[in-house]
Amino acid sequence: MQLPALEHYLALAIRQSGALTPRGEAVLADYLQQFAQAPGVPLGEAQARAKDAADLALNIRAAELLRAPLSPRRPLATFAGELHRSALLQKARFDAVATMREFCAQMSLTLANTGEECAWCRENEGRSFSVMEDPNELLARHCACTPHAWATFHPAIQAFDA
Repeated sequence: MQLPALEHYLALAIRQSGALTPRGEAVLADYLQQFAQAPGVPLGEAQARAKDAADLALNIRAAELLRAPLSPRRPLATFAGELHRSALLQKARFDAVATMREFCAQMSLTLANTGEECAWCRENEGRSFSVMEDPNELLARHCACTPHAWATFHPAIQAFDA
């Protein structure tokens, strides 16, 4: 089975944010294609300088790219980083469940216990769901955690009758 690429999840995160104009969506997608990197992977010196310049240019253009202004403490480059992290989480969550489909039929919701989980996530911790469900779609329908869901899914432990 072919798993969706990170670009698919980046496009979804950008579109679902609802914060960007159509032009802003295109600009942010280009920015993330060039400058988003995996967490913990340092940029080279030239890349870091180019990213700093791109961050500044992005933040200067924020007014034309956003539907409504962000908090002054939340520059557009930071918002882009949040979208990238959200896309990484969605991809990892989907990929993990796709792998689970090979060896189990049920998955259970597990929380990171950050203390910021929404009521739905707290109420459904440990609940079993079919691995045929898209975990990101399930969370999109029910979860109200912000800025993104911290929940993960693991193979459900099933009790066996003796």
